[in-house]
Amino acid sequence: MESPEPLPALFPGPQPEAGSREVRRPVRCALCGRPLTGAESRRTGLGPACDAKLHPAGPDIRTRRHEVDQDTLPGT
Repeated sequence: MESPEPLPALFPGPQPEAGSREVRRPVRCALCGRPLTGAESRRTGLGPACDAKLHPAGPDIRTRRHEVDQDTLPGT
């Protein structure tokens, strides 16, 4: 026995037309609330400025390397 009515959709609501761009819902930064536009920012939930505040870049190891004049060890 087949039902003449189609199965109800899992997420009822307006469906995008074929060929039209799907509208993404706005995602906001978890820290400051600004809208996020970049794919990486939308995935992490933080904007670039807020992400830099929470996860600062590590020190550049090249700035710590420098030559130092050393005295010879006694007894050598």
